[in-house]
This record gives sequence, structure tokens and C-alpha cells, in this order.
Amino acid sequence: MNTTTLGEIIIINKRGMIHMSNLFWPIYKKLESEFIELSYYISIDKKQLKTYSIKIADLILRSVSECENIAKEICKKEKIKFRDKKGKIKEWVSFHEYIVQLDQLYDLKNKHVSCDFENIRKGTFDFKHTPFMKEKVKIRGQEKEIWKWYNSYNLIKHDRVKNFKEANMENLINGLAALFLLNIYYMDKAFYFENDYDYKGIIAKIEGFSDVFKVDFTIVPTNKDNIIRKDTFFDPISFFEIAKPYSTYLIEIDKEHKTKSDRGADVLDKLESSVLLYQDGTLRKKHENYKLTNHRTKCAIVALLNKTE
Repeated sequence: MNTTTLGEIIIINKRGMIHMSNLFWPIYKKLESEFIELSYYISIDKKQLKTYSIKIADLILRSVSECENIAKEICKKEKIKFRDKKGKIKEWVSFHEYIVQLDQLYDLKNKHVSCDFENIRKGTFDFKHTPFMKEKVKIRGQEKEIWKWYNSYNLIKHDRVKNFKEANMENLINGLAALFLLNIYYMDKAFYFENDYDYKGIIAKIEGFSDVFKVDFTIVPTNKDNIIRKDTFFDPISFFEIAKPYSTYLIEIDKEHKTKSDRGADVLDKLESSVLLYQDGTLRKKHENYKLTNHRTKCAIVALLNKTE
């Protein structure tokens, strides 16, 4: 039995166990693998960023179309509603509207994405990518703020012959970086170690999503870190405040978190609270005043997505 919900498929196997399958991540990984394959034929360096081709056009169209799809699903997942001026739910919502709402929740415009793998020449990019930071450009004599990769996608989609040069490596990399970042927020993965302050292990998990891109992370200072030594210029609080807006993940120590075991205990609690007993010809609850417990575990180290509180 299969059914779709919020971009995932519910698969009930022969044993009756439910497995949730992400419908977006495999498509992203396929696009990434094709980009890596492309990098064996087109050298990626500063001089080649404006190189354009039919294959690049194909990858841009597929990647940015996925951005539109996943942005919509993230808004559903976050229960974001879009209403018209009369207060009615809108039947059609633009990509720009989706991203404006997600930016308020995730501060997308500031999030850094690094593109650094073996087939990209060092120094190709002067800065890390901020795919959702708009750029000021002149279009038909008017100054506008746009996402260049998204504008190029629309130009290619509506008139490929006229705008073929927009199908270049630079736009592809930025479009893929945007899709990668949206996938990270859609998956909403948490990483933790219950009894081990394994910073390297946590960082390896954060950096293990992709073979091409990496998101930024920062460590939330603890009370011990707040004691500023007089013999050093390093201020952990100031460093954290500077790094936080650009970081997709925040790493905290000694933090309560709902682990997989806790979620399992919550389910068992709910099942126990709903147990009915048949006695003297009637059904009654096994527990009249059963109190559900919000199970949480104090973990040594936890990495969570950086969201607006």
C-alpha cells in the first residue's frame, strides 16, 4: 500500500511496518552525480564559468524545477498558509512567495554553501555561495533585485534559443546549491551523540550529505566559554553571533533532545494510554488518568538546523 504525503511515500511492508521514503533527495543525488560526470568533460575554473551547453541547460531546468517543487513541500511541512487579499487560501503561489516565507523561518538569504570538490579548480570562487541572496541587476533599463540563477532558468525555459548563453556552468552551480540547501531543510535531520563529545563525528555527519556542496555550521558557546580570558582576543560569544546567520547547523553540548528512543517511548505511551479492557460486557479504558510523558534525553552533543525561534 502506497500513499504520498508532504513529498514522502508511506510504504507498508509485509510485516506491517511503516517506512517513510524521501521523494526529493534521490533526485537531487542523481542531478549531483550528472554534474560530477559533466565536470570530467568541462573543466570547472573561473574561465569556464560562462561555458554553456545543451547538457547544462537540461540540468538547470531539472534542478530549478525541483527547487520549485521542494519549496512548496517545505511550506506544507511547516504549515505555512498563503492567502489572498480577501483572506482566502491561494490556489497558485509563486516560487518567490514560497522563498520569502522560508527566508523568515530559516534566514535563507544568508546561508552559505561551499562548492569544493576534486574536479573544481581551487580559487574558482572568491566567496562561498549564498544562492538565496538577491543581486541588483538592470533589466530593460530598470534596476531589479533577482536570483540570477532563477531568472536564467526562466529565460531558458521560455526562449531557449534566444537565451542559450544563460545555460552556463555558473548558473547551474548556483541552482544546484539552492536545491541542495532546500533539501537539507526539507530533511530536517538532527545528529547527536548521547554520551560522547565527538565534535569531529558530528561535523563529519553535517559534511557528509553531498560530494560537491557543504553547508556552514557553528558551535553554540557554553557557560564555560563565556568566561573571556584577559590574555586572548578570542571572544566565543562574538564569534558565535557573527557566524550564526550564515550557519545551517548549530552544534550544542549538554542539550536535551528527543532521540529515536524517546520517540519510540512516546509512541508506546500513547498506545498504553488508549488500551481498552472488556469487563462485565462493557469496554473501559485500562488507565483513566494516564499522563503522557514527553520523553527527552540529555545528550553530550547535538547538531540541529538553524531556525528562527
